Amino acid sequence: MSKIISIGNITMGGTGKTPMVIKIGKYFIDKNLKVAVISRGYKGKIGYGLNVISDGKALLLKPPLAADEPYLIANKLPTAYVVTCKDRNLAYNYISEHYHPDIILLDDAFQHRRIKRDLDILLLDYNNPISTGFIFPFGYLREFPSAIQRGDIIVFTKVPEGDIKIPLNVKKYIRGKDIFFSRTKIVGVFLGEEMIGKDLKFFSFSGIANNRSFFLMLIKNGYNIVGNKGFRDHHSYQDRDFLELKRYLTNSKADLLITTEKDYVKLDDNIKKFTAVVRIEFEIDREEDFFELIISKIDLKNSLHFF
Repeated sequence: MSKIISIGNITMGGTGKTPMVIKIGKYFIDKNLKVAVISRGYKGKIGYGLNVISDGKALLLKPPLAADEPYLIANKLPTAYVVTCKDRNLAYNYISEHYHPDIILLDDAFQHRRIKRDLDILLLDYNNPISTGFIFPFGYLREFPSAIQRGDIIVFTKVPEGDIKIPLNVKKYIRGKDIFFSRTKIVGVFLGEEMIGKDLKFFSFSGIANNRSFFLMLIKNGYNIVGNKGFRDHHSYQDRDFLELKRYLTNSKADLLITTEKDYVKLDDNIKKFTAVVRIEFEIDREEDFFELIISKIDLKNSLHFF
């Protein structure tokens, strides 16, 4: 029987769900377990029916047909079975029948409670964990802050190095919970497969939930950013966008464009020639404790003879 782990949040986006899914998936794949991922496939042109992005052997769908996040997950976890579907129960049944995974990761499923899960991992933005405290459209929450109490493990993301104080406005919701702190770190900047240095001028662009945080991360890490352009989250790049980006590159006198991995997978080959991509990793304080806790909570050690 598959063990099911949900990774989600209570805000409208930008807490690091995709890097966390990749982090957990890679951990279990490295332990020789079969991993599958279910995602809604938001903004994929192929629609919200059942779609197999990867069968664990090959990438079967790419952007713009595939949504950016599940495609990135499939690209980073090439042996994982990655399926998108609005009906997550349908996706679960399909994966169970065709793949028989040891672990199923539910991407962005904290609010989708029809599938019984063994563990709910809830991500909270350390700098703004509950926004204004109001749900959309009056605020940026998907549900009221009290929902935090459903989480089994709470992970604060975007935590400054060495700063591990629990934000005051969420303390009452996480009493007795297992708490971890994490951050996103730059592994390197690449043009194709070649890592490049910081001695170039870059024009940055992205279409993520918080473009400003990406631009500031580049500057903080010493990259020479001469301009930037933000698009809407999950932006689907068209020819007009590529022409616009080339103009920005020329007018800013930058050496290269620079963007996120999530955006890079949606670019055509012509623009990729001028675009560097930032590769990141998800760093969790007390990482060994984090994974040991997961194994304990889903009873993986006994049922699958993990050790």
